[in-house]
This record gives sequence, C-alpha cells and structure tokens, in this order.
Amino acid sequence: MTDVQDSALDSLTSWLIVALGVLLLVLVWGIVFTFTVYSQALESAFGLTSLRVSSVFSITTAAFYVAGGAIGVVIARVPLRPVVAAAGVVFATAVALLQVSASYPGLVLAFGLLGTAGGTVFVVVISLVPQWFDEYQGRAMGVTMTGNGLGVFALPPVWLWLLERTSIRGAFVVVGGATVGVILLASLLYRRPPGRRGTDVSPVDSTWLRSNLTDRAFLASLAGFALIWSWYFVLSADFVGILTENGIRRTLAATAFGIVGGVSVAARVASGEFADRIGMRVTLAAGVALAALGMVALPLVTTPLPMYALLVCFGVGLGAVAPLFSPIIIERFGPANATAIVGIFTVAEATTAFSIPIVLNVLTGITGGYAPPLVLIGGLTLLGAWLFYRGTAPQAG
Repeated sequence: MTDVQDSALDSLTSWLIVALGVLLLVLVWGIVFTFTVYSQALESAFGLTSLRVSSVFSITTAAFYVAGGAIGVVIARVPLRPVVAAAGVVFATAVALLQVSASYPGLVLAFGLLGTAGGTVFVVVISLVPQWFDEYQGRAMGVTMTGNGLGVFALPPVWLWLLERTSIRGAFVVVGGATVGVILLASLLYRRPPGRRGTDVSPVDSTWLRSNLTDRAFLASLAGFALIWSWYFVLSADFVGILTENGIRRTLAATAFGIVGGVSVAARVASGEFADRIGMRVTLAAGVALAALGMVALPLVTTPLPMYALLVCFGVGLGAVAPLFSPIIIERFGPANATAIVGIFTVAEATTAFSIPIVLNVLTGITGGYAPPLVLIGGLTLLGAWLFYRGTAPQAG
C-alpha cells in the first residue's frame, strides 16, 4: 500500500463515498424492495393478474442479484466511473420505458432494466466502501448499510403520498428521476483509492471457480445463503397482501411495512456489538431464526398490535443478516477475490428472489390460504441458516 493511498484512506473523500452510498441504497432499495407497497397500483394500471404481478417482482430481483453478481466478478478489472454512469443511463431508460409501455412484456423489460441497474449500483457500493477505509472500515460499512433499512422505512410513505396525487407512472418519474440523479452524481466521485486498481488479486478463472464449486463447505454456504433470504422476499413481494387478507387495512399495512427498515437500522448497529461478543456466525443465525419464526406466525396476525410486534422481529432479523453476511463469506472464502466471492453468492440469492414470490403465489392458490406456504418458507429459512452456519465454519487446523 503506497503512501499516497494511505493518505486517501479514512479521508473526507472516503466519507463522501459513504454518504453517497447511503443515499444510493436508500433509493435503490426503497424502489426494488418496497414493491409490495405499489404492486396494487401496477396491477390496476396494467391490468395484471396476481401471478403476473408476482413475476414482475421476481424478474426485478433476479436481475438485481444476477447483474450484481456478474459485476462483482468483473469489477476488479474495469474502472468504476463508467460502470456507475452506465447504471444511471440504464435506470433512466427503465423509467422512460415505464412511461410509454402499456403491456406486460414492456413492464417486464422496464423492471428488468431497473433491477439490472440497481444491482450494479448495490455491488459497487458494498465493494467500494471498504477499500476507502483502514482504521474505520467497520464503522463505515455499518453506516453505509443503514441505507437499506432507511430505504424500506422512508419510501413506503413516499409511494403512498405520490400515488394519492398521481399515477404509478408519475410516481416513478419522481422517485426514479431522483435515483438517476444521485447515481450520475456518484459516477463523478466513485473510484478506487489511488494505487488500488484490482491488479493485486489472484486470477478469477475456471480453475478458481472449479476449486470453489467443488468445495462442500462453499456449496453448503451458497445454498444456505440463498435460502436465508426466503422470508425477506415474501415480505417484499406480498406482505401487504398477506395482512390485507387477514383483515388489516391496506393503508395501515403499507405504512407499517416501513417499520421493518426502521428497526433494522438500529439492529445493524446492535448486531455489530453482539457479533464482537458471541461471533458473527452465531449472531446471523439467531437473526435468521427470529425471522423464520416470524414467518410462521404471520398468518395468525389479524390485529395491529401483534402486527407491530412481528415487524420488530423482522427488523431485528434483517439487521442481523444484512451487515454480517459479507464479512463472514469474505473471511471464510475470499479475501483475495472479495468482490468475486460476493458476486457468486449474490447470483445464488437471485434464485430465491426469483422463485419464492412465484412459489408463494402458486401454493396459496393450491392450498387456499397463506398459512401452509408461509410455514414452508419459514422452514426453508431455518434450513438456510443451518447450512450457512455449517458451511462458513473455520477450516480445521
């Protein structure tokens, strides 16, 4: 590490990158993962069936994680500024396409592009911030990741306010336009620290990939990581619909959904303290278990008070998982190729993001209610926690 690079770390520029990262995650996460809040408006505007609405969310999140994963693999080889600028252009194209499209294929294309651009921005943020810090790396990453929770907390009332005054297309002009502006602003600043250009990592080639994909611990961790997010994609896609089915007013459910993000902001800070005391893997597993139990209890919620209690549980679970998974997998599998390792795990998460909302919709139709599917998804979440915990255990010797 050069003297020039040393002086750049933990600097004002470092914290500006964090500040932009928080804002980017607020907007990107607040658009993609509050889908449940504006899904009914999409359904009405485009005349969609419930299955097609679920598929739009699945395609968006799959694009989000697949694109993010692909960027994670190649990001060490290319400059970041054009990558971020291109993401801004793609995001703007998605918003524009949403304004002119009146068909389901056009909607799918628009949200697929939106997910692609959002996933690119997400991986750039979470892989760039640690590179700009030495002494305050943990604190900087914790602050940055609050953007996810703040997005889920702040965007639902914004969506509701806009949808009361304009159409879903108009709402996306406002929120999407603001997101494009921040992405393009970030493209002016986002770069690696001086002296760090990604040339000091080992090759990401077929040999490297094969060695990981034939490692049982790696495969267990990969499968577990995909499954531990099952509960979260249910909430993002259909939380409001589940509570509405249980007799809770839609407006109340949509507004309350933001509590998950708000609680998770504080939980992200607290999870770091617990991780220091009892270990990152134990803390993450406990958070996932709490979320899984909440998923099983969700069909029983028919009044506001238990709804709020459950939202706190989900927020605590999210606050434990979101900031800890990356350092766990990097420490266990890939300090030399951190972005590539994160990228592979992100692609695995895409399978859950795509399949879980559709599976929920199909099983609900078959069983005639939410209870059996939610119990199944809670079980899959617990299985994921066990696999991830076992797979990321330190190597013997």
